[in-house]
Amino acid sequence: MKNLILFFAGILLTAIYSCDKVSPPYTVTNNNGPDTNAVIRKVLLEDYTGHMCVNCPTAAVTASDLKTLYGEKLIVMAVHAGSFAAPYSGAFSYDFRSPAGTEYDATFGISAIGNPNGMVNRKTVNSSIVIAPSGWGSTISEIIDLPPDASMKITNTYNSGLKKLNTEIKSQFLNSLTGLYKLCVLILEDSIVAPQQNTNPDVGAVPTITNYVHRHVLRGAINSTWGDSLTTNPTPSDLPITKSYSNFTINNVWDENHCYIIAFIYNAVTNEIVQVEEKKMK
Repeated sequence: MKNLILFFAGILLTAIYSCDKVSPPYTVTNNNGPDTNAVIRKVLLEDYTGHMCVNCPTAAVTASDLKTLYGEKLIVMAVHAGSFAAPYSGAFSYDFRSPAGTEYDATFGISAIGNPNGMVNRKTVNSSIVIAPSGWGSTISEIIDLPPDASMKITNTYNSGLKKLNTEIKSQFLNSLTGLYKLCVLILEDSIVAPQQNTNPDVGAVPTITNYVHRHVLRGAINSTWGDSLTTNPTPSDLPITKSYSNFTINNVWDENHCYIIAFIYNAVTNEIVQVEEKKMK
């Protein structure tokens, strides 16, 4: 009898330890809806800048430090707009302005207040949508760990010979939100080397950083400055929405190896962004 008990105990222990060990957190995937555990909220930081703005390199360092801190959860876009971004003679004759960036700047009044300034998810803070670099970090920290309201996936197809881009944006709301929402799709170019005015010796040479690396530069809008309507009111939380844009021409001046597509969903009335995504063009 004792041997029989030991036999069955051995079988039980074998069964227990042959099973996969499941450790917390315990996740259940709903096959009828989005797996919210795989989605994170991402935040857009817009840095309004210009090559003649002597304080802008310091702000760019702030943006870079925040990007290092938050990684893929933070997407940075540098918008060259206003008088400090206008081309000048000599080494500053280049022009990083774009029609979309100029319209954003005029609408939100950023360079009118003064560069460097920016926006975080175009969220109003203390009655203003314009946030100084000193406030970027605290504003980001307040919202970046909130549960996501939507998921986004970007799929790019690029023909290098024809300089043509096709991009597909698949969006899905994870919660039913009230209001009208739009999708905006933009193109950025990273790591452009060109002179930059500067007064901070801790950042680089004064008064000009000759080989300054301009990061995350807004180059243009793929589906117009303000994008396309994405939803009705309220938003559907169980239906993927796919938007496709074909044959967008890449400017010969841009380095196709450093171009990125960003897409964001925003409230059409408040302008606040609820989700943003980024994908390298090729």
